[in-house]
Amino acid sequence: MRRAPFGRGAPAGSGWTAQGGASYFLAAILFVLGILGLLYADVFRVASIVGFGVLLVAGGLAELFHALRTRSGGDRFFVAFLSGLLSTAVGVVLASRPAVGLTGTGLLVGAWLIGTGLFRGVAAIAERYRAWGWDLGYGLLSVLLGFWVTGTLPSSAMWLLGTAVSIELMIRAVAVMGSSVALHPRERSSAHAG
Repeated sequence: MRRAPFGRGAPAGSGWTAQGGASYFLAAILFVLGILGLLYADVFRVASIVGFGVLLVAGGLAELFHALRTRSGGDRFFVAFLSGLLSTAVGVVLASRPAVGLTGTGLLVGAWLIGTGLFRGVAAIAERYRAWGWDLGYGLLSVLLGFWVTGTLPSSAMWLLGTAVSIELMIRAVAVMGSSVALHPRERSSAHAG
């Protein structure tokens, strides 16, 4: 059997190209991350909000420190100082009261799901590339999930974030796998013939 040059993929006729293998690997990782997110949704939800709050506090304090060190910058001092102060205040609220941040984050996640779903769906319809139906299906499901997320707030904010992101990861994994299978039929058929 003839081997492809280094960096060019798998052996000729094997049906396993570098691009196809990467798609399958990405789909598997996304699906496993989705399952882990469903299993540990409570931990993921609180940790993500508190972690984001801590990052905002750290960034805000760094910006305040920088503004105070470079006071001679004129108008830029006030912009940097106020921005750092706002980031620090929002970070403290998110880190100390994650339930408040969950509702806002739930709304943001819902809008993100709707936006990415619309983008994928419209792009799939407009471009009509091979296996465009998988992206259209992903887009429709993502939009529906986004409307469901925004429609059930604030009562669902306590469990929603981890669950919605996990479901979206699993839907994306299925779409990536379906597109990869649809895009590589010639490789599979030549592998079976050989």
